[in-house]
Amino acid sequence: MKSYIAVITLLFAVGAPAARAADESADKAQQLATDLWKASGGENWAKVKEIHFTFVVEQEGKALFSAQHVWNVAASTDEVKWKDKQGKDHQVTANLMTPASDEEAKTAYGRWVNDAYWLLAPLKIRDKGVKVEAGGPKDLNGVSCETLKLSFDQVGLTPTDKYVFYLDPKTKLPCAWDYIPQSGNGLQATWEKFQTFGGLNLATEHNFNGKTIRLADIQVVTAQ
Repeated sequence: MKSYIAVITLLFAVGAPAARAADESADKAQQLATDLWKASGGENWAKVKEIHFTFVVEQEGKALFSAQHVWNVAASTDEVKWKDKQGKDHQVTANLMTPASDEEAKTAYGRWVNDAYWLLAPLKIRDKGVKVEAGGPKDLNGVSCETLKLSFDQVGLTPTDKYVFYLDPKTKLPCAWDYIPQSGNGLQATWEKFQTFGGLNLATEHNFNGKTIRLADIQVVTAQ
């Protein structure tokens, strides 16, 4: 009986530090997520009624693709305009709360998911189904940044994708992120040229693999 009790006591003694470490890591992740959300203007998000922006992909100074968005946040709709590879113009209003029923509506919804995430990912970090994990400090261009890992529980069109944010130690805004798909090649993209729109601090440029994503014509309409 004494040896049995000793084994149980030993298990508790070994397990307690591990449990504390796990709790501390979870607390660290939540603090990093909160810092990122606040630095990005999260406390002003409830005032946002509409967001207008243009998502542009460039290479060597030449625009490869662009899509214009008029996102009515309050109504959960997004009017999307784009030109396909054949040069045909499209203009579709996607209902963001109802699954799309036709190909154009599905394409418009997919554009909103992708393009708005490049614009607003730090502000969506508290969305239902988003999981955060502290990744520890990592060097990025000679700067030690805290890293925050994102994974998803049945969220979005590609819930198996993962991201790692590199957070600026001074501003708490992202300097870059790693995109890690379940299959295929990932990438590291910068988050830069931050500007403030309607109380939101948004990166207007991302660079990766010789390409640039620009978020242009940004307007954030807020409640008076």
